[in-house]
Amino acid sequence: MQGMTLGFFTNPQKQSAVDGLLTGLSSALLQGYSCCVDASLLPLIPEPLPTIDQKIPDYILAFGGDGTILRAASKAAELGIPILGINLGRVGFLSEITPDQLQTAFARLEQHAFALDKRMMLACRVNGGSPHYCLNETLLYKRAFSGIVDISVEISGVQAGSVMCDGIIVSTTTGSTGYSISAGGPVVAPELDVAIITPICPHTLSFRPIIAPVDAQMCFSMNSEGYISLDGIYTAEISRDDKIVVSRSERQVAFIKFEERNIYSLIRSKLS
Repeated sequence: MQGMTLGFFTNPQKQSAVDGLLTGLSSALLQGYSCCVDASLLPLIPEPLPTIDQKIPDYILAFGGDGTILRAASKAAELGIPILGINLGRVGFLSEITPDQLQTAFARLEQHAFALDKRMMLACRVNGGSPHYCLNETLLYKRAFSGIVDISVEISGVQAGSVMCDGIIVSTTTGSTGYSISAGGPVVAPELDVAIITPICPHTLSFRPIIAPVDAQMCFSMNSEGYISLDGIYTAEISRDDKIVVSRSERQVAFIKFEERNIYSLIRSKLS
């Protein structure tokens, strides 16, 4: 038992999430587990603990909604650590358990009684710069509230056309139930590794969502200034004719799964 180290992660700006984490952290410490926390939580915990970067845990436990779990997943992918989502939000596609199931989860983690659901990530480069990573989606969107932008699309060297729209989403299958589905994109089975290109409010009937091969290099450019956002975590300005290349990343996220879930039933229940 003492050999297992648990890393705790949540949004420090959400008190309900912090309270849930502190309850779980206290329980883990009382049971003798070694624990560490995300650095942002150090001022909020009652006793000194190492950070996740100082003491690499066996598992990261993320308390919150999908936004929080996305941020934790970025750290988990960087360190190559499995992640367990504890749902304190509304939707919870990425979470596996609720707080009242935490004691059972501790025991199953200790016994390695779980499966790993490995999800692909995307890497995004602007003008050949350093990559930034996302689990859900890369988003290109216009700067001004009014008007539209013209975005050109190229897939593995083949011109796929251009579209007048408010923006464009490049999502993984994990992200297909996020912004992409709200923009009219398809639901894609999570065991498939593909990229989904979905325009936002296209001013045409001829450009429809595209499902691209997993190993495709997808290139985009806009005819005006705008923004790029990855999972809502990294955001930057982009200029006219900047070249944005999105491709499969060498990184992946391993989600801890205790039970098989019907993703289609989950989508209906969460989004109804």
